[in-house]
Amino acid sequence: MYKKIVMSRFGGLGDMVMLTPILRGIKTLLPESKLIVVGEENARSLMEGCPFVDEYLGFDKSYKSSWNIIKKIWRADIVYLMDTLYRISIIYWLARVKKRIGFPHKRKFFLTDLISAKSWMNYAYEPVVYADFVKDILQIDITQLPEWDSLFYPEGSELEKKNVIELLQHRRYKDFIVCSLETGGYPKDWPIEHWLELFRELEKIEKSVVIIGVPSKKYTDIEFPDNVLDLRGRTNLHETGEVIRLADMVVNGCSFPIHVANAVNTPVIGLYGSEPDWRCRPQRIFASICAEMDCSPCDYMFKGPGWCENPICMKQISVKRVITEIQRCYDEGKPLGEYRLITGENDG
Repeated sequence: MYKKIVMSRFGGLGDMVMLTPILRGIKTLLPESKLIVVGEENARSLMEGCPFVDEYLGFDKSYKSSWNIIKKIWRADIVYLMDTLYRISIIYWLARVKKRIGFPHKRKFFLTDLISAKSWMNYAYEPVVYADFVKDILQIDITQLPEWDSLFYPEGSELEKKNVIELLQHRRYKDFIVCSLETGGYPKDWPIEHWLELFRELEKIEKSVVIIGVPSKKYTDIEFPDNVLDLRGRTNLHETGEVIRLADMVVNGCSFPIHVANAVNTPVIGLYGSEPDWRCRPQRIFASICAEMDCSPCDYMFKGPGWCENPICMKQISVKRVITEIQRCYDEGKPLGEYRLITGENDG
């Protein structure tokens, strides 16, 4: 049906991990089609590690990357724009892609077909929403495939695995929990004073903490307890996945580490304030700790009120609540949690 399909997704790395079931489903049902993904350059190694992605094209707004995309997708059959970016829609228009489908936003002129959200989508797991749009756009139902919603994350090479083992040898205690101090948006960040208090509590029960992520401009001069191993900026994407794969659990705000943990079957304790836990939490989650405030959550997928300037929801999640769930996870043998796919039709 289609010789060349382009999936356009710009967002955080966690968004790209949540895209993997959609990409795998498309390639499974349309194996003869060439599947091209366009996105941020920082997701290249992740996407190129997916066996169901034929080609990944990074876009950095430069003339060089723009021209490269135009050449690679020239007269492609279809592009599904999974966000509301304006500039990239012009690139697809210049590339003469036959069908350019997405939300109109400010780019209606450059699209051939417009889509609109359905009422239930505000209350559904993000891949469920995208699977429904793909059903309308490509006339294939990904959700009929066995375990269609399983996330994928590529394994590291033998050298990368060896590097991770060597790095983890420097942790103080054998048991370790992974976290990142920052997410893709400040309203999803747990306060640093909460993190430090949690680390001190974990030291009392002889648990190590491994911090992952990129080097921080915000938290550069912090004195961590002895049980903390700071790996920020010391691992690539594949190595980060191996750290999470080896961890006892991940404790984090709604961000990349949670989705990787979901993909590699590591237990998750998620912290949710502005972000609805039904939208992005793993299908298997040991504990979903939500802020108990009338205004929380506020960041709905399509027509939500959005983040406030001075969010206090994440501050409301206490260290006591988190350490209680961590201890319970250890006591129960570190289970993944019961499976639940939130479809929005009977949830919310």
